Amino acid sequence: MSTRRSLLSLLRIPFLVTLGLASAAVAVEGRTTRVKLATLAPKGTSFHLILQEMGQAWRSGPDGGAALTLFTDGTMGGESDMVRRMRLGQLQAGLLTVSGISDIDVAVTGLQNIPMAFRSLDEAAYVREQLAPAFERQIAEKGFVVLGWFDSGWVHAFSRKPLRRPVDLEGEKVFVVPGSQTTATVMRAFRMQPVILEPTDVLVSLQTGLVSVVPAPPFYALAGQFFQPAPHMLEVNWAPLVGALVVTKKSFDEASPALQEHLRRTGAEACAKITVAAREEMRESVAAMEKRGLVVQRLSGELEQEWTAYAESLQVEFRGPVVPADTFDEILRLRAEYRAR
Repeated sequence: MSTRRSLLSLLRIPFLVTLGLASAAVAVEGRTTRVKLATLAPKGTSFHLILQEMGQAWRSGPDGGAALTLFTDGTMGGESDMVRRMRLGQLQAGLLTVSGISDIDVAVTGLQNIPMAFRSLDEAAYVREQLAPAFERQIAEKGFVVLGWFDSGWVHAFSRKPLRRPVDLEGEKVFVVPGSQTTATVMRAFRMQPVILEPTDVLVSLQTGLVSVVPAPPFYALAGQFFQPAPHMLEVNWAPLVGALVVTKKSFDEASPALQEHLRRTGAEACAKITVAAREEMRESVAAMEKRGLVVQRLSGELEQEWTAYAESLQVEFRGPVVPADTFDEILRLRAEYRAR
């Protein structure tokens, strides 16, 4: 799969980063268990194509393997709905972002809800990798198994009017997905007005003025055509969009030990491929939108220092109300450890 092919797929697809559905048949001791795997990826994106590739690997797994069928484009609701359905047994797996994973365990909010906490994606990945074992144990205690982690590059702010300085955020109406109360708290700290919307309503809401700012990774904004009603992008590295491939422990335990190991390995490989593809698409998507009229506000010098100082002055407010205090402290400790290296 070439990067160009995945980017062209984004240009052909109307934005619908809501919920998709996949079902897998897992053979264990002569029995076949149906496993429904839900994803936020629209059909034809690199996420979808890599999951299809993973499905091929599942079919060749030990003890009968697993047969994966993918259904995309928002057939089951948002991520909070996805987690709820997993708990009810209506779904057994999901490709979730932090927004959805935090419905399982709130500690993961620290990976995404401390704005401008990381200087680079490598720094963010280091912190995530060090915290992953503890997060996975906590998530397992809640009845879920993590097969792999990924990120989709930086979240930037797409807006109806230019945003150059921190003061420009004041009073702006910002999109927040349902169930993300911690994200809403962060946005209020930046003096913005959170507007709770399903992702499918974002484009129309931008067009009508119901929202004026949408935090999103560039591939998301390109797929959704956000840059048309919101033709300004503030190139502040707000946070990486982080996620994981998660299955219910009940469903996972039904697979044989050999198949469990195969699912873990191929799931982790798929997440690693998603990270590589999404980061490349992040760069290509910005270039594609600029050719279509997007104006990018890039930061340097004193302006960059102003944004960094402003964000850092607010970060302490998120210790406790947004990110559990012990997790917040550990993230900052690991960040300092990385920078010292």
